[in-house]
Amino acid sequence: MSKNAQAILDEIRALPAQELRVVWQELQRWLEAAPQASEVDDPIHSARGMFAGSRLNEALLASRAEERRRG
Repeated sequence: MSKNAQAILDEIRALPAQELRVVWQELQRWLEAAPQASEVDDPIHSARGMFAGSRLNEALLASRAEERRRG
């Protein structure tokens, strides 16, 4: 966990119970509204079901290169 995330959690822990409930409810709403990853977004989706050694390594390397490119 990053230092920034840890600092946020420490602040949340310090909240009074009522404010903590409000924060929790907002987080739940935010998570429910967040888009779910689909198979189309899965860079390895096309490699699923391939036999070992048949372009699986190339697909993995291409996926990793794409992740590095995105940053």
